[in-house]
Amino acid sequence: MKFSDIPGHSNIKTSLRNLVDSSNMPHAIMLCGVSGIGKMCIARAFMQYAHCLSPRNGEPCGECPSCRQHLSFNHPDVHFIYPIVKNKAQKIESSEDRIESWKRMLSEYPWMPQEKWQEIIDSGNSQPLIYVNDADNIVRADAYSSFTSKYKFFVIWLPEKLQPAAANKLLKVIEEPTEGTVFVLVSNNESEVLPTISSRTRRFNMQPVDQSLISQYVTEKYQLDAQTAETVARLSGGRISKADELASHSGEREEFSILFQDIMRAAYAKKPAKLREIGDSASGMGREKLRRFLSYMTQMARENFIYNIRIPDLSSMTREEEAFSQRFSPFIHHGNVEEIVNRIEEASTHIERNGNSKLILFSLFLYIIPLLHRKAT
Repeated sequence: MKFSDIPGHSNIKTSLRNLVDSSNMPHAIMLCGVSGIGKMCIARAFMQYAHCLSPRNGEPCGECPSCRQHLSFNHPDVHFIYPIVKNKAQKIESSEDRIESWKRMLSEYPWMPQEKWQEIIDSGNSQPLIYVNDADNIVRADAYSSFTSKYKFFVIWLPEKLQPAAANKLLKVIEEPTEGTVFVLVSNNESEVLPTISSRTRRFNMQPVDQSLISQYVTEKYQLDAQTAETVARLSGGRISKADELASHSGEREEFSILFQDIMRAAYAKKPAKLREIGDSASGMGREKLRRFLSYMTQMARENFIYNIRIPDLSSMTREEEAFSQRFSPFIHHGNVEEIVNRIEEASTHIERNGNSKLILFSLFLYIIPLLHRKAT
């Protein structure tokens, strides 16, 4: 991973390069910001640059043995720690037991959308956490010298998921690690990190990426036309992970918009036969596409609520979606929005568990009928 592979964050990149070039490496840093803006990519580029044997113009060369180890996620002086769901039957007790899933995450979803990790490890209703086992492993590993490099890195993804006992066990080693050890914490929610942990780090606050940079990124990667790229950039909210999702399925949004509008019109008109017909047709999408559509329905319910209460700065809709919302949004209000969203998310969970999609969709659409006719409170 090179710094130039990552859109935006020029000031952060410069600061991290300077830490390496000046040999003034702190013992712990924390990259903070919302999910999907490139924090882990920045961390990876930073570590590869620090380990590179022949850096060029502020970038790792990408060719030396150290860079090749980084690219294959096998560098002996980089240790990743991340939230898991324990499973004694499957002998999953620490991060190491999920290493293949982790490599898949880094490879397929480098912008690290948190929901994708939960999907990959099939966390279900369980909350992934970082347990004492990993804290013990860090303390033990810190006692050994680095293998091939000046610096040995411990990367803790989502330190806000540290169990209190694990966090407390790490306090001393983060504050006074052995020479050459550097902790890199990557947080989606700094406010939830234990203060005694965050106070021991040098923090770098990362902001969402500028729309112009995201537009350029998706244009080059997905060969989108200018208008589509601008729409993707605007809807992404500065999150590269969201831009990837939108751009890779750029034709779906229009399809989903039409389908959503048909469902809401039929539900408001109290036409169950039409809703059954729509559900039967939509069930042919396949499970993954259907889950993306239900996620879109959830987003549109929230967007229409925001539109209804007149906070346009928070809205992220296309012009076509906004045109529909001008008349539809009054029917999404304080009295029903939460239940509508809950019903859609419940349907998505049933789809994920291989339920009968036709029955699930028809049931969902029937629930929506009285909710749309419920009076605002």
